[in-house]
Parts: sequence; C-alpha cells; structure tokens
Amino acid sequence: MVESERIELHIPFVTILKIALSLLLFAAITRLLPVIITLIVAVLLAVMLQPVADWLVARGARRGLAVGAIGFVLVALLVMIFAVIVPVTAAQVSQFMKNLPAIQAQVSKALPGESSVIRALAARLDDFKTSFDLQAWMRRGLTVGVYALEAVTAVLLVLVLTIYFLLEGRDFYAWLVSYVPRRFRNRVAETAAEASNVVMAYMRGQVITSALCGIWVYAMLMLLHVPAALPLAVVATLADIIPVVGTIIMTLPGVLVAFSVSPLAAFEALVGYLLYHLIENYVVIPRVYGKQMRLSTIGVLLSVTIGGSLLGIAGAVLALPFVAAYPIIERLWLGSYLAPETIEDHAALHDENADSETTDEVLGTTTEGGH
Repeated sequence: MVESERIELHIPFVTILKIALSLLLFAAITRLLPVIITLIVAVLLAVMLQPVADWLVARGARRGLAVGAIGFVLVALLVMIFAVIVPVTAAQVSQFMKNLPAIQAQVSKALPGESSVIRALAARLDDFKTSFDLQAWMRRGLTVGVYALEAVTAVLLVLVLTIYFLLEGRDFYAWLVSYVPRRFRNRVAETAAEASNVVMAYMRGQVITSALCGIWVYAMLMLLHVPAALPLAVVATLADIIPVVGTIIMTLPGVLVAFSVSPLAAFEALVGYLLYHLIENYVVIPRVYGKQMRLSTIGVLLSVTIGGSLLGIAGAVLALPFVAAYPIIERLWLGSYLAPETIEDHAALHDENADSETTDEVLGTTTEGGH
C-alpha cells in the first residue's frame, strides 16, 4: 500500500493581513456609503459651479468673495423652496387627501366598474379608512419628521461641502494627485479635465431639463384644472432626474389624479406627459447635453439597472456621468491593453455622424458595392 503524500498549505501572515484589511475596507465602505454618496454629490455640484467661481474671479472678485456669493444664492434658493414651495405643496396635498373619497368615486365612475384594478384600489382605500388609528398616525408622523430632519441635514451637508470644495478643491485635488507616480500625472490631469467636462455637461443638462419638466407639468395640469398641480410638478421635477423609469414615475400619478376631473383630462394629461418626454429626448437633451453625454439607450438602461441595483435611486442617477466618462478612461488608460482598432472603432461609433454604414464597417460586412 502506497503511503499518501502529506500536503502542507502555508499562508504567509502578510497575505492573511491583506485579506483582513480588504474585508475591513469593504465593511467600512458599506457602512459609509451614505457619506460617500454625499461627497460624490457635493463634488458634482462643485464641478458644475466651478466655472461660475472662475468667471467671477477673472472679473476681479476675490475667490472667497466669489464662493460666498455662490453660497448665498444657493441658500436663497433653499429658503425659497422651504418658505414658498413646501407650504403650498403641503396645503395642496392636504386638500387632496380631504377630497380623496370624492376623487375615488369620480375615478370609479369614469372607469369600467367591473375592472379588477378599480375594485382592488377601492378595497385598499376602504381598508385604509377603516384602519385609521390616531396613535399610529402620530407615530408615523414622528417617523416622517425624523426622515425630514435627516433629509434637511443631508442637504445642508452637501451645501457646506460644495462651498469648501469650491474654496479648497484644487489644493485637495493636488494632495490626492501627489499619491500618483510622476510619470502618470500628466495622464491623470488630462483625464480629470475631460471628465470635468462630462460632469459639467451632465449637471448643467440635468438642472435645465428637470426645471423645464416641472414647469411644463405645472402649466399643463393648471390648464386642465387638475388638483394638486404643484405637488405633481415637484414629483415630475425630481423624477426627471431618473433616466427612463422617471417618465413612468411622474406620469402615472398625474394621469390618475386627472381622472378626478374627467376622462378627457386624463387622456390630455397622458398626451402632455408623453409629448414632453419626446421633446426632451429629441430636442432638449441633444442641445443641452452636447457631445459629452452621447449615450445609447442600451447604455443608459444598463447603467441605470446596475447603478440602481447597487445603490438604489442614487446609484441610478449617479451612474450616467461615470458611464459617459468611460471613453476617456478607455482612450487614456486602456489603450495599451486593447487592440489599436478597438479604440478607433469605438471612436467611430461614438461620433455623432456615425450611421449604419459605420456599424457595418466595424462589423466587417461592408461590400464594395454598398448595401
């Protein structure tokens, strides 16, 4: 009988230490995820506002004064939102909740009575009314108050971080770059400059498109005499930030509430939402975002799905500028690892004048006689 060999597995202590530190780092990142997202949002805002600060400095203002003026405008906007928009929105929501039974009756009358969806919604509303408990709603109100306080704190933290990034962002960036070997620093600087253009295009475009969406929805619902027009416009403004899915999120409540006016108003509201969506996609976005944010629909869907799965709504929103910056990373950092024709073909497909002929050429299906 042959004696089996004894196998000894020796793992160096340094390897065990690296694994432990990696697990600790992963746990720390998971724990600090809200803070990391807050920092990312603040950096995006600072990058967007940096040209404004530079413009003021170029015209003789001291940097501290220029950043202070920007901070004052941001605070004034927040005060206007909380002092004007929030009370009106709360009043309209309260009035809408009081009129909810009448709205339910009107919607049930307008839609087919045998509809299972209508019966389910009516049953839910009846259960909601019969299970009303004052103490439970007081506890829920306290929970809502805690969430509101956390949201206000997060907004203020983002504002403060944005101001400090505007003041000291370049010094902080230089401190981070000092960790990079000198032979890579020119490439890092080029990457940062081009990525900043992408971020600025994204942030500028998002502010413009969201504002236009909110104004469009508010004006449309006011013309149709739909109740709670301002809250629905606020929902549309926020939902417009979320690619693809945001259209559904803003349209459904608006159309349902419009049914309380008439089926015709609901149909007109649906047409209005879809019309703005088409105008935004094919007229506004190409002009506002420019060449820096040319993304295919498949790329948008994949980035939103992956970002949303990892980080929720924040991940879905923040994924787009990172995906749009990928061609920069590919060209500057991955060129030596990819075939030269890969970079050339990606650049050709990314060009705004690319057509089916370009795709056929990349696939190798173009013939001398054409198609």
